[in-house]
Parts: sequence; C-alpha cells; structure tokens
Amino acid sequence: MDIFYYLGLAASGFGAGLIGALLGLGGGVFIVPALVLIFHLPTIVAVGASNVASVATSTTGASTYVRQRLSNIRLGLLLLISTTLAATASSLVAKYLPNQLLSGLFGVMLLYTAITMLRGRRQPGGAKANEGAVTLTAQPAPEHSNGLGLEGRYHDPSSGESEDYSPRHVPAGMGVSVLAGVVAGLLGVGGGIVQVPVMNLLMNVPLKVAAATSSYMIGFTSTGAAFVRYSNGDVDPLVAVPIVLFVIIGARVGAWLAPRTPNDRLRRIFGWVAIAVSALMLAQAVGLYKR
Repeated sequence: MDIFYYLGLAASGFGAGLIGALLGLGGGVFIVPALVLIFHLPTIVAVGASNVASVATSTTGASTYVRQRLSNIRLGLLLLISTTLAATASSLVAKYLPNQLLSGLFGVMLLYTAITMLRGRRQPGGAKANEGAVTLTAQPAPEHSNGLGLEGRYHDPSSGESEDYSPRHVPAGMGVSVLAGVVAGLLGVGGGIVQVPVMNLLMNVPLKVAAATSSYMIGFTSTGAAFVRYSNGDVDPLVAVPIVLFVIIGARVGAWLAPRTPNDRLRRIFGWVAIAVSALMLAQAVGLYKR
C-alpha cells in the first residue's frame, strides 16, 4: 500500500459520493466494482466498505435534501418497512448464497429499467404535470393511496417552478421495495438503483423527489447491513476510512448539484449509470469477476 493506493481510494470515494447523492443511489454501485476490479480486493471486503460508505452518502446527502424539502419523509418511512427488513435478512445469509443468478436477474431488470428511464416521456400539460415522473396511466390515483398524507409539493430551482404530486400504487411500491432491500443486503449497492425507478416509474413520484427520498432511506437500509458486515469482520478500516471521508465530500457536491440539474438531464444520467451497472452485474453473472 502506498500514497497512490490511498489516492485511488479517495478518488473512488469522491466519485461514488458525488453520483450517489446526485441520483439517490448511495454510491455502492461504484465502490464495489472499483474495489474488486481496480484494487483487486475480495468482494466481501468491497461490499463491507460499500455498506459503510452508503451510510455516509445517505447521511450527508439526506441532510441537505431534507433542508431543501425535496425528501418525502413519510413515503420513505413507509417503504423502509419492507426494505430494511429485507436488507438485514439478506446480509445475514450473503456469505452462503451463490451470487451469479441474482446478479444476472438484477442486471437484466436494471437494463430494462435504464432503457425505460432513457425513453421516459413528460406528462401532457407541461411542467406542472409532475415533470420528472413517467406517466403509467391517465387515471386518477387509486383510492388506497389517499389518506396516507404522502402527497407533497416541491420547488424545482432548475425550472423555477413548484410542482404538486401524489404517489400512486403504494402497496405495489412496498412490495417491489423488498427487492431493493435484498440488493442492498446481498450486493452492498445501497438499493437506490432499484428504489429510485420504483418511485419514479411505478409510483409517479418526480425524479428529484425520488432521488432525495431514496438518499434518505439508504442510511436506514445500509446501517443494519453495515453492522452485520462489521460483526462478521468484513469491514477493513484501512479501506473503508479513506473512502468514507471522500464520500462525504462528494455527497455534499452531489446534493448541491441535484436540485439545479434539469429533470431530463438527471434522467439521462441515471439511465446511462444504470446501463453501466447492469453491464457490471451481468459480467459478474457470467464469471468475469467473482464474489
């Protein structure tokens, strides 16, 4: 280990924090492949560092998003019921499960999600019709989503307009959130890579609100998994500490940029990032690198 090794860890942490906070991903989608493919660390050690870094990214980014009133805290807490339980349970059995099949299914699903995000269209009616969310139906929100206090309003600095939104398909969103928890626990990639499309595409939540809410949720999801990893001896402080320090800096920059980035550009960034992560997951599935 030398100065260039730690500079590489620092650069990886900064980039992961920046993109992780900007898109609500947690940063683990970059840290795990970087540590395995570039630094040649065991994947279980990479996942442990990723879990700790995801907590740091979430804590830093979420504090900014809450002050900006971008995060929908009620919606996040509701989805956390299924996500956190799944993340903690899956992290307990991560060492004993073959990962190739899960990685392959996740890669295919993520590729479909990325293409959908890249082809996402605006709702009729212009910017005030929930810009940033992909319309699944023109019908009113289902009755079971009413009365939960999940509706919100946020101001978009990039467009200078305020938007009202009401989450739809809440039970389905909670069900799919289990997958985000499983991904977070097994792969150490936070879960935001699943959670953001679920909120945006399925629940009709504006993309910036979805990313901010996901950033808020990841801290809870990854904390349980991080404790499990630490108790199992999978967290190497010499790797995790420099990454976390620069993740915090990158996350602050990402959280500052997110509200100022147009929704369409943010969606394109998310789509291409998802394609890159999908390629890495499929590479792992076919054995190009192993856990």
